[in-house]
Amino acid sequence: MMGRNILLRLAGSALAVLAVASCASTSVVPLSADTIQVTAQADPDCGPRGAQQAALKRAAVETLRRGFDNFVILGIQQANNTRVVGYTPVQAQTTSDAVGTDWGNSSYVTGRSTTTYSGGQAVVGGSYDQNLTVQMFRQGDPGFDRAISARATLGPNWQKAVASKDDDFC
Repeated sequence: MMGRNILLRLAGSALAVLAVASCASTSVVPLSADTIQVTAQADPDCGPRGAQQAALKRAAVETLRRGFDNFVILGIQQANNTRVVGYTPVQAQTTSDAVGTDWGNSSYVTGRSTTTYSGGQAVVGGSYDQNLTVQMFRQGDPGFDRAISARATLGPNWQKAVASKDDDFC
């Protein structure tokens, strides 16, 4: 029984590390010289907002990597593909106490037991998905003025985001 508890703790710790390590991933498909499709998948813990933020950041990064300055989101698709994939094991812990007394030829025993249950939480798997169709613009292109600044979207450390080889955004 003791070995099983240690195994369950180790498995839970490993799942927690994986959940933190893989928040959201993205990919890009070029549709034309100035248009891309960005796909983001976020873990259930990140929620739909995590997928949206990852897709938006990737759109900004790709805009700058491809030599453009601003972008417009032409289309959005999203999906909630999360589901319950199982449950954590249920454990029961029982504690008991009893007191016995003798009175003449009779014995009396009184006692109580308490059982505490833990576990049984849902394990959620799957992903929140976000697709953006993005048109990119250079300064002077028609539509540039109504587009979103990729640099402003990424913030003051935009150069670091563009130079990074890590395309997983959280």
